[in-house]
Amino acid sequence: MKSFLDRSFPAGYGYKTELKVILIALATGSLISLIRFNGAYSFERQALYMRRGTELILDESRVIPDFVIILGDKLYILLILAALVFILASGIHYAYHHNGSKSIYLMRRLPGRFELHRRCLLIPLISALVFILAAALLLLVYYLIYMNSTPEACLAPNQWQKLWRVYK
Repeated sequence: MKSFLDRSFPAGYGYKTELKVILIALATGSLISLIRFNGAYSFERQALYMRRGTELILDESRVIPDFVIILGDKLYILLILAALVFILASGIHYAYHHNGSKSIYLMRRLPGRFELHRRCLLIPLISALVFILAAALLLLVYYLIYMNSTPEACLAPNQWQKLWRVYK
């Protein structure tokens, strides 16, 4: 009995390397996004404090920039990677049918009209959705970090609503 992966990739395709590359891209993109957000947030959070000698004192008259401003383009890398994974992987799968296994004519003769497209597009689509889901999860994590680590006296109200007004 064939596994889901064997039925979802082109016949005879060595998919393990592709899956490893996708996972490495997901981990790297998430890590880069996390590092960039942490750097921007830490810089803005440190600006809330005044230094008196060796101690830091919170200046409650200062307000940290809105979450949307600090977030900026930190999640774009995952969205770009989602598009790239979909385009490149599906292109490679179609090319494999044409050049690699030369099975394009067989695939077109199968009773299932969409078998070729399913084998070429399903995994790239799932991979792209995983990247988008990771971006949504990181957005939630960043928001929780922002709200729980910022002193309440320095927060402007309605941060979550401001996020959705910007992206409408």
